Amino acid sequence: MAERLNQGLCCCICAQMYTEPVTLDCGHNFCKACVLEWWGEEQVTVSCPQCGHGFPRRELMTNQLLVTIVARLRHLEWGPEVNGLRCTLHCQPAKLFCCKDLRPVCPTCLPLGQEASSTLMPVDEAYAFCKGKLEDSVGSLEKRLEEYRQAQASRGIKITETRELVKRLQENIEVEFAELYQFLQLQERSLSDKLRRESEELVQSLEGNLKHISKKTNSIERFIAEMHSVIDKEDQNQLLTDIKCVLQRSDLHNEPVLQPPDMSLGEFNGPLQYAAWKRMLSIISPVPAPLTLDPETANPCLILSKDHTMIKRRTKFKQLPETPKRFTFCGSVLAEEGFNSGQHYWEVDVENMSGWILGAANETVNRSDDIPLTPANGFWTVRLWNGKVHASYGSSGSLCCADTKPDRIGVYLDHEGGQLSFYNGDDMEHLYTFSHRFEEKLYPFILPLPNMEMAEAEVVKFFHLYL
Repeated sequence: MAERLNQGLCCCICAQMYTEPVTLDCGHNFCKACVLEWWGEEQVTVSCPQCGHGFPRRELMTNQLLVTIVARLRHLEWGPEVNGLRCTLHCQPAKLFCCKDLRPVCPTCLPLGQEASSTLMPVDEAYAFCKGKLEDSVGSLEKRLEEYRQAQASRGIKITETRELVKRLQENIEVEFAELYQFLQLQERSLSDKLRRESEELVQSLEGNLKHISKKTNSIERFIAEMHSVIDKEDQNQLLTDIKCVLQRSDLHNEPVLQPPDMSLGEFNGPLQYAAWKRMLSIISPVPAPLTLDPETANPCLILSKDHTMIKRRTKFKQLPETPKRFTFCGSVLAEEGFNSGQHYWEVDVENMSGWILGAANETVNRSDDIPLTPANGFWTVRLWNGKVHASYGSSGSLCCADTKPDRIGVYLDHEGGQLSFYNGDDMEHLYTFSHRFEEKLYPFILPLPNMEMAEAEVVKFFHLYL
């Protein structure tokens, strides 16, 4: 019976029992390797080797039913082996093992070419090989497991630290704004109390003015009645005798009416918020520092204003004495004042600049060579490039932190806290923050980039808040 089945399960190309049987669209079955070899690699259109039916594409579909039948027939035909190891493709006894495909290999698999034969080994050796592979895999997984356990522990610590940091930041926000709320409440209470006192004084003054006017009104009414009585008597001698005295008394009543006092509207109905903001500056810390530029650090391609608050690039290079403080390669300049402790804030007006680099630099940075302006070299900067703001965070590149060009850049330094943050000085939108343990004095740093398209040099300057 097995022989008759064997005859019906043979490929018409190789006349052997199917190996990896596939079915064409016409319904005929072949070994996968046989039909691919029949078609060759150069033919665009292919046809069935048995009926000649043509196909526009090389489409082969595995015949799972034939795969199962062939496997079972081979098992019946060959019977069980001592070691029970058979080829997973052909179900034939396997004497070799492919260390590339990691599967047992039978004689039918052998015509794979000389290149494939170098990957074969005896079954007896394959066990040790596979065991070694598994041990290597286990070792790799154990190493990765340890990495994940360490990461899990570090994430747990990070979560705790993050929660503590959020708590401290929330407390800091509450403290900072509580001070402002308290200040504003005191300002409101002080102004309200002053308004109440002035209003009470004004009402008292108006009431006194009203009493005085009432007295004067009554006095004038009585005197007018007396004058009418003199006029009505028609006593010529009496009128001529008293006229002088009557008119003198009349002059006493001709004093002007007192003008009522007015409320001081300007103090209570003027720019109250702006006035409070001006007074609030006395408690705000830090406010923009009134920095100036250090001419001894300025590259010869830069021109400083007389007050050392503005710079622009020269059209012609100027020879200046070389000093250890001067930037001789990079067209930049530092501020005269540096910071090695505390919290500080300054702003740079870049409204008229098409390109710039600014931030802070270590006191000991290299000032004579062409080096990247990165934290590794002591520079913490942001730059305007193609209308966008980028943060230079390392040699691998930069990060875009704003898609629009700001007119003013604010820089905040917390030296002990290891924070250097950049803001849009117009609305205080946060742009980027560097976190680093600063060990040197930091100086504000400015580098105006040249604009070849403009004949007139662009100007960058420190913003000064005049209180």
